Amino acid sequence: MWVFDPRSGGQKIPPLFQDPIRQRILQHAAKIIPEKASQVRVHFRGHCCYIDAEEPGSPEPMRLCRLRYMGSYHEPKAWAVDFFTYSHMKYESSVLLSGEWLGTPEDGLEVGAVYLT
Repeated sequence: MWVFDPRSGGQKIPPLFQDPIRQRILQHAAKIIPEKASQVRVHFRGHCCYIDAEEPGSPEPMRLCRLRYMGSYHEPKAWAVDFFTYSHMKYESSVLLSGEWLGTPEDGLEVGAVYLT
């Protein structure tokens, strides 16, 4: 029996989709955390989109969250979020603020942005 697991799997994010996703995340950051939006950095690796923040004077970026691409670019809710926990120094699966396991990249940013508020 197949069971959905938001902590594993996913599909590689096509290079063609990476810039539009980055722009969506940065535009949403400008809306929800305007005073810190310029610190948000987005990069891609395999099936994940990593969202970090560069704080002035800090040698290392602050890890916020990682979005796992679980579906088609045309599906509005195709992303699972892993929140970076500094207590364990690793990414942990998280539900979105809506209580759902899958959502948009913007939904994922709202989980990770808690470190910037």
